[in-house]
Amino acid sequence: MRQFANILTGVDLSRGDRFVNDSLSPPNAEAVRRAIWLAKLNSAKLTFFASLEMSPQAQHRIETEGDLEKSLLSQAEAALDGLVQQAAESGVTATKKVVFGKAWLQLIRQVLRDHHDVVLVGTHHSNDYRGLLFGSTGLKLLRKCPCPVWVLRAESVDEHGPILVAHDLRDVGDLAMKLGAGLAELEKARLHVVHSLEEIQQTNDILPSGGSAVQVEQCKQNALEHIEQQLDGISLPAPAEIHLTTDAPDFAILESIETYGIQLVVMGTLGRGGIPGLLIGNTAERLLPRIPCSVLAVKPNDFVSPVTLE
Repeated sequence: MRQFANILTGVDLSRGDRFVNDSLSPPNAEAVRRAIWLAKLNSAKLTFFASLEMSPQAQHRIETEGDLEKSLLSQAEAALDGLVQQAAESGVTATKKVVFGKAWLQLIRQVLRDHHDVVLVGTHHSNDYRGLLFGSTGLKLLRKCPCPVWVLRAESVDEHGPILVAHDLRDVGDLAMKLGAGLAELEKARLHVVHSLEEIQQTNDILPSGGSAVQVEQCKQNALEHIEQQLDGISLPAPAEIHLTTDAPDFAILESIETYGIQLVVMGTLGRGGIPGLLIGNTAERLLPRIPCSVLAVKPNDFVSPVTLE
């Protein structure tokens, strides 16, 4: 099942006070490794992209010292050449691009320019899960990038590790389900699907107790049928495990990650059609900084990025 045709991998070459380091951080190395793997399975195009982000003072110095700019570009291109060669050794043809500027902004502009259908990046902090996405390039990408964004942790290295789809039964949940189930099929991984019925549970104080119970059961049945219909025709190594709960969505997702040893969460983020970049998914905003594993986040089809090419 071909999921992606044009993969973009954001590579952070900086470490400490160096703009271009000799080696990648573990999360970046994992993003590169997974991108090559994904490109090979999908026969997809692959681009390695580095944006050299620096302070205004450093930027001014570079602009006034032409040799310094050329030196940094040369170092960065050499580093990406190594990744292109790494891909070639796996039978994948890759290209590279180096620019100056804010990484999240330049990545999104590259998506808009070349119509990439997924972006892979490593987490900025490898040791503290609280720093997974919050305040980082990853969170800005998740909020504003028009295509799916896969943020990888170095610890999530097992291609066969369990995958969790957080399904809200909306269109964006269907997109997340399609990607998550497809990846589970490719990776021969165990698939879990969680859906929260919290909204129905919250109506218990205004509905007759019997009616509320009937409504909850009917919603469970509808959710089960919806999810099973999407799974029809997917070849998984074992039947998907479907978890229907009345817990809050963020709690249900975090509990599932811990209980089942999830290595990748696939989820939708909500956006209001026609209003660029406006996320209205409170669950996603609360949850994303707390997820201790890799995340693949999907936008609705009508999402409009606030970023433009100009």
